[in-house]
Amino acid sequence: MLAVTSACGYRLAGKATAIPASVDSIAVPIFTNKTTKYRLEQRLTAAVVDEFVARTKYRIVSDASQAKALLTGDVTEFTATPVIFAGGAGSTFLVTVRMRVLLRDTTTQKLLFENTNFYFREEFEISRGSKEFFPEEGPAMDRLSREFSRTLVSNILESF
Repeated sequence: MLAVTSACGYRLAGKATAIPASVDSIAVPIFTNKTTKYRLEQRLTAAVVDEFVARTKYRIVSDASQAKALLTGDVTEFTATPVIFAGGAGSTFLVTVRMRVLLRDTTTQKLLFENTNFYFREEFEISRGSKEFFPEEGPAMDRLSREFSRTLVSNILESF
């Protein structure tokens, strides 16, 4: 039997194994924020919890002593860079968030998932009209958090 493989040059950034059948609950404490962006860790944590609840049958808790697995995260970078200017000020910004994420079996201490460089970007626009001004940063951060959580949960649930 001859097996032929090819490499395309791409690889997944995270490392994961299948989540053991013994894991029926996952603790997701609030992520650590190592940036100056206020409440960013709360948005990201809430989005991850929502995604796990929507897509899995795992019981999600905040206390590690009540769970079979522990998901931790460190927000390591946040930047907001203007990419389009109008009237001398930025009107469209590119927000970048970088994180370190670990999922560990609390019984065996085995590392189930690790990505030390989760990287996400989202654009948002700020209206400069005095009657139309609406701060878009909050909704942009919510969109970024939802996309981050979809990708993270997908990567965790896959076995590779």
